[in-house]
Amino acid sequence: MKRKWLVTAVVGLVAFVSGGWLAQQAPNAEGERLRQARIFERVLNLVRDNYVDTIPEPELYRQAAYGLVNQLDDPYSALFMGDDLARADERTSGDYGGIGARIDVRNGWVTVVSTMPDTPAQRAGIQSGDRIAAVEGRSTKGWTVNQAVGVLRGEVGTPVSVRLERVGRSESIDVVLHRAKVHQRAVPRGVTIAGDIGYVSMDAVRVHSATELAVEVGHLYAEGMKGLIIDLRGNPGGIRDESVAAADLFLDPGSPILITRGRTADDDLEFVDSLPQPWPDLPIVVLVNGGSVSAAEILAGALQDNDRAVIVGQPTYGKGLVQTQFHIGRDVALRITTARWFTPSGRSIQRASVDIPHGETPDSATLPVFFSSAGRELRGGGGIIPDVVVPLDTLTDGERELAMALDPHITEYRDALAALALDTKRTGSVTDAEFVVGDKIVAELIAQMVERGVVLPDSVWSGGRDLVASHLGYEYARYLFGPSAELKRRLQEDGQVREAVELLGQSDNREELFELAGTPLPSDTQG
Repeated sequence: MKRKWLVTAVVGLVAFVSGGWLAQQAPNAEGERLRQARIFERVLNLVRDNYVDTIPEPELYRQAAYGLVNQLDDPYSALFMGDDLARADERTSGDYGGIGARIDVRNGWVTVVSTMPDTPAQRAGIQSGDRIAAVEGRSTKGWTVNQAVGVLRGEVGTPVSVRLERVGRSESIDVVLHRAKVHQRAVPRGVTIAGDIGYVSMDAVRVHSATELAVEVGHLYAEGMKGLIIDLRGNPGGIRDESVAAADLFLDPGSPILITRGRTADDDLEFVDSLPQPWPDLPIVVLVNGGSVSAAEILAGALQDNDRAVIVGQPTYGKGLVQTQFHIGRDVALRITTARWFTPSGRSIQRASVDIPHGETPDSATLPVFFSSAGRELRGGGGIIPDVVVPLDTLTDGERELAMALDPHITEYRDALAALALDTKRTGSVTDAEFVVGDKIVAELIAQMVERGVVLPDSVWSGGRDLVASHLGYEYARYLFGPSAELKRRLQEDGQVREAVELLGQSDNREELFELAGTPLPSDTQG
């Protein structure tokens, strides 16, 4: 009985003391908050009334909001207002009002590179190489790409008149286009290379990215693809849920995809595969580099941790943070970091040291060790480190010398490339997309440069001859045969793609692929 009384007394004393302490702390915390609020209000009033230049009070509040977000010292948190928000939303959705033409400036004129499927430009019959000579009666001579984009884009349904000049046609073409909602695909059309290897790139992780990826892989698989390359190089990331959905395409139900941890229960999440994969026996290589960021790293990490794909290239950027966007007004949104994310094995890929340049391989001895679902050793804290590290292609000394010599004349060089390609399109003298760039074409390019006032020593041109031939091949393929032909030529000369093709070309299944990559699956996981 005495002991029971003693315990009761002690508990009561603790409750009394702690309760009193809490009672004191609550008013103190509230008082400090009010004191700081009064300081802020006093500073704002003094600046408004006494600063040498008049600043409207709404502008002061706007600047204060921006200042608060900037003081978070977080490069990924941002406040968007007005046009900035519209541009941010466009990057996320890929949607805008326009005609659906990819353009560039060649020889001082706005020129169509290609048109997008099912857009006003394509339906109007606009072709690659067409010169947009005028928009709304205004000549485009000397316009920049940004000027042209600013005029061609606009509210959905509104008309825009365009005058076209086409190679091989003496008279111009006048057409009125009605702007439509254009979706800039995150996943361009896939292509087949090296016979039966499918190649698909994901340029960003936007709305519909997973669906676009599924469609392109499905098309290539129906055409007889035996191995798949998913290119995430240069992918700046984007929407978390889209990267999770993309991973879901290649994993079995129940496979872990992503873990997030934050301050609130809403941010403590575990994402798990929910659907059977359509292509369970398809060997996959994922290409990454220092420009593969965040949501792109989620996809690469999920496939690596689940032993579904071999990762090839260079270490990724290393951003293991989640941003949430809060809409706080009609044209105002706050995007702030709310959580950290981890791969299925528990890896945080947030770069451990700012001293390690993005894309370079960190010292693995300093990084924590994790294990894939099959028991392969993985490293965390430094981006996604590829299973097969392949350095970037580099220029020869002669190619570097030519590139430096051309740098002040890059506009003339690009114009000369386009002029030759479009002239060849007019004559129809090249009919094979895999044509070889011979010395005659290179000599014509050099002559074009001389006409433009750019004269370089013969030794400089000869030292960079292969580089010039590559550029000519890309330009001819683009304007004569379309974007897919240009892409195939570029992939043939890409060292990291060649490594992926070699791995897939020698592998009939996932087990053989990992064996060739030098990171075999333990025998008890193979089947």
